[in-house]
Amino acid sequence: MFIAAKAVAVTLLVGSFGALTSPETQAAYEKKAAVEETRVACMKEQGLTYLAQPVVKRTWQPGERERLTGGYEALRAYRAKYGFGVWSPLVYPRDAVVNPVSGENPNNGNMMAMSQDELKKWRAADDRCFAKAAEQHLGKTVTSYDGYLTQLDAALDASLAPLDRDEQLTRLGRRFAKCLGVSQAKPSVLAELGRTRYTKQASEVARKNWKGELPKAPEGRTIILKPQLKPAEAKPYLDKEITSALKDLECGKSFYAAYSPKAWAAKERVYQEFAVDFAL
Repeated sequence: MFIAAKAVAVTLLVGSFGALTSPETQAAYEKKAAVEETRVACMKEQGLTYLAQPVVKRTWQPGERERLTGGYEALRAYRAKYGFGVWSPLVYPRDAVVNPVSGENPNNGNMMAMSQDELKKWRAADDRCFAKAAEQHLGKTVTSYDGYLTQLDAALDASLAPLDRDEQLTRLGRRFAKCLGVSQAKPSVLAELGRTRYTKQASEVARKNWKGELPKAPEGRTIILKPQLKPAEAKPYLDKEITSALKDLECGKSFYAAYSPKAWAAKERVYQEFAVDFAL
């Protein structure tokens, strides 16, 4: 299995939204629904069928908000079992914390039934329709869904850039890096250093066992390969990851407490702007 790095999966707006839903997030849900409605109508105009993907409100796991905003106890409880969250999905395949249930794209069945030429025509038409919908409802100029993802990645990176210039965070970052014994002290890099390291490790393990030609990444994206290992086979990797994740936390306790709330607030604004429903 492989995924495009940083790519976000998308899965009509149903039910009511809890009291914690902000007006900005509510607006993002509504924009996502409007994008899907426009795609349906646009494809119909071209004689093609597109099924609207449901708007999915994020299912927050216990302690997840606290962890994302740098809460030490929540971070420690998570890392003691899941590490950085890289190998644990293989060790705990039925655990919703690391393997959240996501809705299947309702168009998958139709796409699988198409010939290669039909699918190419359908995807090209959908890219045009998505571009129309993104401009109309999100104010984004893109030529395809992949282009939208590229803009989203760039916006997320840009949202964290001010944190790398924050004097308090850079000071804490230097202390964090020294404790870890690494030279990289840039806050946004330090915050993802452990997960990045083990993601590369997992991808390399998968690459060694890959059968046939390796998949190619869409332009501007990176392919991350996911190992196909049984839980018992992945457990030794997770054990080492947990040890590393706990050390990382102890070194970065003060850093995460200061950095994570600001980083999550910055990312949340981007998710709202781009109507990334399931992340909100």
